[in-house]
Amino acid sequence: MSRPRVEILYFDGCPNHEATRALVERIGAELQLDPEVELIQVTAAEAASQLRFLGSPSVRVNARDIEPGADERGDFVFSCRVYRSGQGFAGQPDESWIREALTEAASADGRGADAGSELPAGVAAALATAQIPASKLGPARRARLTDSERELYLWILHHFRTRGLPRKAETRAAAELLGIVGERALDALAREDLVHRGPDGEITVAYPFSGRPTGHRVRFPGGHEVNAMCALDALGIAPMFEAPIDVDSRDPVSGHEIRARVAPDGAAEWWPDSAVVVGGVLDRQSHSCRGCCPVLNLFATAANGERWLAEHPEVRGNVISMDEASWPESRLRRRAHEVLMPTPIDRRELQRLQADEQAQLVEVLPAAECEDEHLPGAVNIPLKEVNADTARQPGAGNR
Repeated sequence: MSRPRVEILYFDGCPNHEATRALVERIGAELQLDPEVELIQVTAAEAASQLRFLGSPSVRVNARDIEPGADERGDFVFSCRVYRSGQGFAGQPDESWIREALTEAASADGRGADAGSELPAGVAAALATAQIPASKLGPARRARLTDSERELYLWILHHFRTRGLPRKAETRAAAELLGIVGERALDALAREDLVHRGPDGEITVAYPFSGRPTGHRVRFPGGHEVNAMCALDALGIAPMFEAPIDVDSRDPVSGHEIRARVAPDGAAEWWPDSAVVVGGVLDRQSHSCRGCCPVLNLFATAANGERWLAEHPEVRGNVISMDEASWPESRLRRRAHEVLMPTPIDRRELQRLQADEQAQLVEVLPAAECEDEHLPGAVNIPLKEVNADTARQPGAGNR
């Protein structure tokens, strides 16, 4: 495994770059990664734009700025840099950003050869053509979010899965329960290309779901239906949520109906047997919802897929088989999100878990509400207080 490469850009007289270097080295030692740290001095204001310098100190891991959303900024300046995180304002980056960036770099390096070799050639080619980088797969996609931002993202996905599109008032209320400001959290999710909103503030994209009608309709057991952003997102929903699904789509060329049934383990069958997927990209500089989702479609035949590509020279794409499109989803989709969604259980299963595995029932209502009425044997940990420490010792809550 190669050492993560860390660049710390600074100017002479910066009061924070040495402390930042010490922080990087300490976290690297804790993670046993031994990063290769290089100090890069920015000597003049004219160099700020050329070096994409956002202020001193700036930290990049494997050429990527560690602050969420920084890669999209263009306000290059020859001055001190002020960081804002969940902890407030500071002259050096948040420790969690450094830890996550180093971990992501190490994970990407460790996955490299194996991940590429396990993919069918058609899928690997489609991902490459669609400009889907490693940062859009695996824990890296959510690595730069805070714990509360991740929880809000999971809440949004669960709402889509069980009830449909969450309205902005509902999302704002969920964010408040998590102790965060909804607008800021949604901005962070947008920077990571996970959730996007329309001009009215309502959610339009929450991968793999769409808040607007698309050509890919997904039906869960019980009849609840949602729209998927693209063909691959539709096929990947079953293993992602560990539930069987039915997918209904239409060939953009012929209009013929295409159906698929996908099991929780990713095994799929489809009609017609000749169906294929086109993967590619419209604009490699755009978010996925604008760049590749409009291209990732199901076609009744390979000939239709090739014809569509020929009629759309602005698209760089390939035709891949349904075997290739569905085979990796049980691994790629879970790797892309690693979402642990709530699993509904009945009273009998709850009693078994409490008896056989000493499971602890936790109420996450506000303390005042829980005092009025609560489930027997439950402890109370208000939702905004749930974290790694309280999860380890749930018995310490109020009964």
